Parts: sequence; C-alpha cells; structure tokens
Amino acid sequence: MMRTVTADLGTGPVPDYESVTVDESGLWVHRALADFRRAPVTSLIYGGVFVGISWLVVAAMLFAGLGSVLLPLASGFMLVGAMFAVPLHVISRAHEQGESISLIEAIRRSRASVPGLAFVGITLTLVMLSWMLLALLLFAGFYGGQPPTLTHFATALLSSPQAAIFLAVGTVVGGVMATVAFALAAFSIPMLVDRPDTQPVHAMAVSIEAVARQPGVLIGWGATIGFITVSGMVPAFLGLAFTLPLAGYASWHAYRAILPRGA
Repeated sequence: MMRTVTADLGTGPVPDYESVTVDESGLWVHRALADFRRAPVTSLIYGGVFVGISWLVVAAMLFAGLGSVLLPLASGFMLVGAMFAVPLHVISRAHEQGESISLIEAIRRSRASVPGLAFVGITLTLVMLSWMLLALLLFAGFYGGQPPTLTHFATALLSSPQAAIFLAVGTVVGGVMATVAFALAAFSIPMLVDRPDTQPVHAMAVSIEAVARQPGVLIGWGATIGFITVSGMVPAFLGLAFTLPLAGYASWHAYRAILPRGA
C-alpha cells in the first residue's frame, strides 16, 4: 500500500529499497566513527556549537522561570534534531568521494538543498510544537495548574499517586510522536542533500515507506540514534560535541544502505 501511495504522488520515481538487518546498524556506527576520525576538528567544532546553544537555552528558560519546560523542550529537540545533521551528511558524502572538506564548505554545499529542507523543517517543527502542547496538556490533565519550578519538578512528579500512569501515558504519546518524526526525516533529509532537486513531499513519502517496509529494524535504529544523542545531553550537554556529529554521520550511512541509488 505504501508503495502505491509513493508512486501515486507523481513527484519522482519509486526507489528500490535495500533490505537490512539489525547487525548492519553496527556497521553504520563504525563508518560514522571513521568519518569522525577523518574530520575530528570539524566534527567537534560543529558539535560544540550545539553545546553552547544548549547552555544559552537552559539559561534563558531558568531566567524566565520556565525550568519545568526544559524536559519537553529537550524531547522536542530530539524530534527536529535530524535537521541539524545536514552539513554532516555533506561531509560524509565528500568522504565517500575521497574528499576532505571544511565545515564552511559543507555549509556552502548544503545551500542547494535549502528549499526542500525548509519544507521538511517546517513539518518537523509542527510535530515538535504538537508534542510540546500535548506534554503541557498531559501535565495539566494529571496535575492541574502551572508546572512546578525545576527544583521541585521531579519531587512533585514522582511523589504523586498518579505518577505511574502519567509517565506511562507520556511515554506512549512521546514514542508515537518520535516515531512520526523519525519516519518523516530519517531518509528525506539525507535524500534532499544527495539529490536537491527531489520534491520534499516525495522525499518524506519515500522516508515513511522505507521505515514502514522494515519497521522493526529501522525504528530500532531510530531508538539507537536517539540514545546516542540523549547520552550526549546527560553531562551538561558536553557530550553533544561528540554524539551529535556521530549521529549525523551514522544517519547518512543508514540512508546509503537503504537507498544506495537515491530516489
């Protein structure tokens, strides 16, 4: 059924999807590490930018008394984080061609993909805003009133009798939103980097179809990318300097494995 939907869009050819196994995902991470070792300074600089941005956002939220919003905001970042991997995809593609390019050059080469990527970015932003609204509504539904300050947030949350069901419902809703965002972005973003003339609606349809064809392997892969990224947030966001580039490079190699000839 998904194949028919993609074909019926009429915006591009239906690609040939490659089958992959869970074991192959380890190879994508291995290749991502090779990319990182080939461009360590560029990778750390790019990841370091997001460490600084994270600190600024946290400081702004705390200053505004919105510390309790940080958790859904961090979750929201996970939904749109694939957009920030674009220059990393360009670097990985250059490595495939035997080139070593600077971050400035990678950003310059990304410009051709901007129109299509903007459309995908808007779609992901809508998913993120929907998740943040749902998170606030869930909290209001279970606890009522305004969220407590960050200092008392965990205590107020976990000490309440409704904590277990709140966390269960929140996890299910968050998982659904994360799956939707992953299906939309996992292959559409690298595809638009690889083939900028691809229509974004077609790219997202192909991405959804790719995930739907192998949901066990690819949703598991999405969880792996999420774990890599989240692990970088834990030590005061410092780990993002390493984990964000690693996730970006690995996502490119996953795209190459599933759609070696693009779409």
